[in-house]
Amino acid sequence: MADLLAERILLLLAIKAPDAKIDLGHIYEKVSRDVACAGGEVSEGGIELELKRLEAEGLVEERGGQYYITEGGRSALMSRLPSVSGKMNLSYRMVLAAKEYYPRVADQILPFLRGRPVSVVKVFSDEADPLNKVKPLFVRYARYKPKPKFIEIGDRRDLMEYVDDHAVDFVPYVHGFEAKEPDWLIIDLDAGEGLKSSAEGFLAVKFVAEKVYRLLEGCGIRPAVKFSGSRGMQVWASLDNSGMPKGDLFAHYRRLVQLIQKKVEEDIAREGVPEGLRGLFGKPDGSEGLTTAKVAGKEERTKKVLLDWSSMKPMGDVRAPFSMHYKTGLVSCPVDPNRIMQFDPSGAAPDKVAEKAETLGRLFLLEKSSAAELLRQLGLEGGN
Repeated sequence: MADLLAERILLLLAIKAPDAKIDLGHIYEKVSRDVACAGGEVSEGGIELELKRLEAEGLVEERGGQYYITEGGRSALMSRLPSVSGKMNLSYRMVLAAKEYYPRVADQILPFLRGRPVSVVKVFSDEADPLNKVKPLFVRYARYKPKPKFIEIGDRRDLMEYVDDHAVDFVPYVHGFEAKEPDWLIIDLDAGEGLKSSAEGFLAVKFVAEKVYRLLEGCGIRPAVKFSGSRGMQVWASLDNSGMPKGDLFAHYRRLVQLIQKKVEEDIAREGVPEGLRGLFGKPDGSEGLTTAKVAGKEERTKKVLLDWSSMKPMGDVRAPFSMHYKTGLVSCPVDPNRIMQFDPSGAAPDKVAEKAETLGRLFLLEKSSAAELLRQLGLEGGN
């Protein structure tokens, strides 16, 4: 069909909530915009004729002037979409992927959403280029009046209600409701711009992630590693806060990350940099340092890997394991700690993650660990 009219109609109907009312005017408004963006043109009458054809084929159903996709229509769309995907509305494709993906990983993501405020990222069509760009909407509250109320996601129904409302990315707080201490230690590893521009830059991030993981593991902590969903990695741990120094635990966690960075840098200086990474940094021998914990001043860390501690604060948030990244459509998925250097982002496609969700979930079973040995190694014994 010229301008992929059937596929555009089916895709629009497929992302709507089951009880959504979609009339001809709405379909014409959205589909004609995408057709025009692709350099074509279609009239409302042309769309109405196409809807009748789709209805005759059992792909669309009309009830009282409202149109709905059938199971046959959904199956037909999913079989056609791979061959035409790049020519279709990007936000619709992401929402459809989310609707297919999240029911399959609900058991894995929900433990990281329950009992804490959750921010969501909804994606909508970019007005200027709906085929290639999305317009993200960051939503922190379920409602704003009469007073703000945080988003709560406790079960599959809650999760899918947000997905039906175009949410594709789920970003929980690092603490529970009304809590005054973090539940997780999050070390977010991000490459400077000078590394990101290199084909080997992601190798440097993985190299540092492995170093952080082994340091924590060597201190009796049971950490977990995950892909950020873009070009970074994260190392998580759950610490027994009763053994932490007294005072502001968020401040202590931030300090922990800064001291972990120094310890990792010492280990790298002592053990050396793999040959394949030496040319990525300021000096071939890495003598200028490969890592940093200085969040400010991007220009000063262009060729360093940042150990970012900025989520360690009240109302600090982090992308949940198994959440899709709204920019890339890839999943922020757990990574086997014994295969960090072999990890390839292509394995983070939603369908691939869903296929092995149970196995990946077992890689991210955070258990509370004593931080005593870590504190000792970092010189924080006795509450210093």
